[in-house]
Amino acid sequence: MYLWEAVLGAVEEGISVKDLRFLHSERGSAYMEMALSYLNQESSLGERELEVNTYCRFYNIFKDLFGPDLTEYKALREGLTNLALHLLAENDVHRGMCREEYYKKLLKRDILEGVYGRLARNVWNNMKREEQEMLLGGMLRSFRTGSSLLIFMDMVRGFVADSIIYRSRECTDEIVIYTSFKKTIILEQKLKLLQDLFLDIRYHTEVFYEVHFGIIGIECTMKTEETAIY
Repeated sequence: MYLWEAVLGAVEEGISVKDLRFLHSERGSAYMEMALSYLNQESSLGERELEVNTYCRFYNIFKDLFGPDLTEYKALREGLTNLALHLLAENDVHRGMCREEYYKKLLKRDILEGVYGRLARNVWNNMKREEQEMLLGGMLRSFRTGSSLLIFMDMVRGFVADSIIYRSRECTDEIVIYTSFKKTIILEQKLKLLQDLFLDIRYHTEVFYEVHFGIIGIECTMKTEETAIY
């Protein structure tokens, strides 16, 4: 694990970066910047104190702080090390931020500040990190190409794995979505948000939960007491 991974991992676990304390590792691996407690451990598991092999990438900065003969001012040296590593970690994160990530950061700020409405903020707060990234990516695509039915369909399939999207042949502006999931407030709001963000106002959308509607000529959808009327 590198410094930037520790910072992003802490944010994902809901830990403030300010609460992290970086320590110089006395017995750090020569081949790893940060070695976690267990071999197969993929995150810090909520740990606030993280040991760093400061000689792995930052030898020129820390070489005179932790020599074998240095025993005085331990608290001061540890405080300076923690401060320096926080600055280096922040630099690590920003160096890896491309233009698209910067735009996503601005979009996230707008969502949380209510620019896209209360619904967007509520749905965002109930999303997993992967879903948030998916939503921001879809919004950027929409800004580049304009409102798009294809983007909307991709987003629905991404957010609702077990879903089918139909488009009426007689009325091309009519869209029907089926999902086997139960209707919940969170799922309903999520689909409503996708419609608001990615569909032109001319489209009319109907959503069926759990029970599929009947389609004449397709027997698997025409089952007694297992078919919705549309």
